[in-house]
Amino acid sequence: MKTILAQLRKFDLRLVLAAFFAMAILHVATTFAAPSIALATAWDRLAPALKSNTMVVFPPVGPDTQPLPYLAPDSRVAMCLFDTRNGKVAITASLPAPGWTLTLYDRTGAAIYVAAGRPDQPTAISLLLVPDDDRFMGLTPEAQGRRSPRQSPLQVQARKGLAVLRAPDAGYAYRAINEAELSRATCRSVADTR
Repeated sequence: MKTILAQLRKFDLRLVLAAFFAMAILHVATTFAAPSIALATAWDRLAPALKSNTMVVFPPVGPDTQPLPYLAPDSRVAMCLFDTRNGKVAITASLPAPGWTLTLYDRTGAAIYVAAGRPDQPTAISLLLVPDDDRFMGLTPEAQGRRSPRQSPLQVQARKGLAVLRAPDAGYAYRAINEAELSRATCRSVADTR
């Protein structure tokens, strides 16, 4: 019995530090792996409720009207599942005040684009999402030292994703205005005009 107690009293500090670092690495790896092994992602929950390339305004968040868990009840949202596999997708929205945001997420939930409303003037958003097919289409006017005659499209790394337009709930007096602004937002497939 005395030999066991003697062995327990002298422990190897290197072994304790190695165990601590192994646990820290395991914790970090588990944290990064959690989104990819989730049973039901936001995409899986929203895909049945949303039509591809169509903006849908959701009702105010309540106990029975939450498209996703833990959504804040102090905001209204409109969402669109965009899909650029079959061509370009145009998204238009207006962010009339601070607190309004338009965020594009890829299928894994990573934010790939964010725009926020400003206090001095409304922000008009017009995005053209193009499929990223790695084709060389020639040098751009900017690469040739000239000014581009048109706005260049936003190229995203996701063929499928989720566009979320969020409006803060500023009170009952602003609900009709927010609802109208959310309803004006569009997400639609566009024909290729090359």
